Amino acid sequence: MLMYIYAVTGIPLFKEQTQYDAENLTYGKSFDGISNSFSTIFILLTVDHWYSLLEEGWKVPGLNKVACGAFVISWIILGAFIFRNLFVGFMVSNFKTIRSDFAKEEQEEDEQEVVWPRDTLFRYFELMEELQRNLEEKKRLHHLKVQALLNLSDM
Repeated sequence: MLMYIYAVTGIPLFKEQTQYDAENLTYGKSFDGISNSFSTIFILLTVDHWYSLLEEGWKVPGLNKVACGAFVISWIILGAFIFRNLFVGFMVSNFKTIRSDFAKEEQEEDEQEVVWPRDTLFRYFELMEELQRNLEEKKRLHHLKVQALLNLSDM
């Protein structure tokens, strides 16, 4: 809402700048209509090119320099420093709530007891026995390899 008020207020305030026919003005059409005004207000919200906008406005004869300067500076103070920080605080608060809800769900899932079906448990024990046999075979093969290497070194 505050952004809309500033966008609408900027149109008549920078009217002379939008009607000025100079080739060297980069931001000459910044407040030429509501869509350009919104994009300019958003750019000022990011505190990007605010001084260039003011500097070009000061080059235009008939533009109220004090009112335009107060407009830009007040938007930077209200929009960029207060409004943006409130928005970031709101987002951080929402993320914190989401994270705490997720942690509660994880804790509830951890508290539930896991019941293994009999056939799954039996299959698990079979796999463990097979693993044990494979480890013993690996150990035996490793021992044979060491013996073979020792025999080769004795020759």
